[in-house]
Amino acid sequence: MLCLFLLSFIVGWSSKWTNNLFYGLMVLPGLFFLIKERGNGLLKQPLMWGWLAFLLWFVVPAAIAGHLQFYKHIFYVLMFVMVLGAFTEPRFFRSPLFVRAQFWILAVYIFAWAVYSWATGEYAVGSRVALLPARLQNVIYAGIWLLCALALALPFWLRERKFVEAGLAVAFSLFAVVYILQARTALVGAVFLAGIWVLYGIYHKPRQVGGGVAISLVLMGLLFLAVHNDAWYQALWTRGDSYRIEIFEVMVGEWHRCGWVLGCGIDFHTTQVLDGWMPIQHPHNIFVSLGLYSGAVALVLFIAVMAASLWQAWRMRDEWGVYLACALVMLNFDGGLLIGNPDELWPLVLLPAGMILSRALQAQRQALV
Repeated sequence: MLCLFLLSFIVGWSSKWTNNLFYGLMVLPGLFFLIKERGNGLLKQPLMWGWLAFLLWFVVPAAIAGHLQFYKHIFYVLMFVMVLGAFTEPRFFRSPLFVRAQFWILAVYIFAWAVYSWATGEYAVGSRVALLPARLQNVIYAGIWLLCALALALPFWLRERKFVEAGLAVAFSLFAVVYILQARTALVGAVFLAGIWVLYGIYHKPRQVGGGVAISLVLMGLLFLAVHNDAWYQALWTRGDSYRIEIFEVMVGEWHRCGWVLGCGIDFHTTQVLDGWMPIQHPHNIFVSLGLYSGAVALVLFIAVMAASLWQAWRMRDEWGVYLACALVMLNFDGGLLIGNPDELWPLVLLPAGMILSRALQAQRQALV
């Protein structure tokens, strides 16, 4: 059921389609089995209590706003996390079948649409493919998800010595985020992921990895010399930081004026504009979004839950921790409020966090046997 829900972002043509799959395949049966199994042991897991504390806080901004719809959103997020934690099979979602399928389905989705767009003239070859066709329409989130999927799959490819597939996946990921999507947020994730692997490699095999890094830098330098005058490469950098620094300053300033503890409320929209005319839609930062809309308490609880999840992943050597870490790094530059109907943030944050919770619950059960 979870696989169908995730696949709906790629093949579903509307958010309603994804929402209906979530309600019908996850919420209703999940609620039934959670009640029947009395939580299936979730409440014995400390990490679940962290999630409960985080989500229950949102009752406060919902009550202040008098926004009844928001209570439903809190419930949806809670159900998604609990269903993943209680009923997913940890081995399957760490299996070669799943991790490879997730990456290559995303890769084919992005590349196939790019080829179609270029062939039909919707986008010129070399220009940014600005929109994707299905529910996963936002190219920035698509790039983030692709890099996260790469982070999850790389350990398997390297462990199984599938170096050709790993090399193709890395090459395609860079081609997708730099040339097709021109998503600099995903490029930040690529640098972060590369840094993790370089540090890991230097620690274990410093001589071989050091040589590989030197060769990679030479190749990157030659590639830069080959493309630095191309229009697509110039366009990638002429957008500057897309006002991210200005947006950060404006939104943190609004948060300060509203009050650090409670924030500005879940319905807040700033009236400030950029360059005298450009409206600001949202903070473009998942952490600032939490603080701005729901206050410092929500932000602190979220950071605590994410830190605990990453610590659990580190302890269990769980690759989903790298997936989550990459997502959080990239969502410093794009990301809205996490609480809502199913959207692109769910596969990026709630999915890996739920998988880590599921693995922690399984380890706890095994320790009690």
